[in-house]
Amino acid sequence: MEGPKVPFHKDIMITKRILPRLPSDFKITKLGYKRKGALAQYRGPNSVHVHEYAGYWLFHRDHSDPRTFKGVLAHLLFDAPEIPLSIAAGSVAGTAIGKAIYEKRKNQSKDAGKEATIGGAISALATAAITYFLARKK
Repeated sequence: MEGPKVPFHKDIMITKRILPRLPSDFKITKLGYKRKGALAQYRGPNSVHVHEYAGYWLFHRDHSDPRTFKGVLAHLLFDAPEIPLSIAAGSVAGTAIGKAIYEKRKNQSKDAGKEATIGGAISALATAAITYFLARKK
């Protein structure tokens, strides 16, 4: 018989009057996005992620727990896809812009390689940042 199906990423609030402290298998973590007003974050069994506030706990279930190598890969793909997407978009844009700058400047400047590297890096960072903020769900 299957247990209850708890939806992914659906926040559930429990007051500290009902649950004064988390069970001992929940461990404090820095892995996760900070939320305004949250005092701390915890991760527990079954990929449960908790944000602690002054008077309540905010629980949600992730697809995967990022505290293990296998879990971090799945977490990036299913729970935080904006991160690998931003890295990929920045890499593609930076490489393309860097190559274009180099091709245009190679016969005009002895520093074409440096110019291409700097231009590519700037475009990679800008593209990655824009992609991240556009793709982020919250």
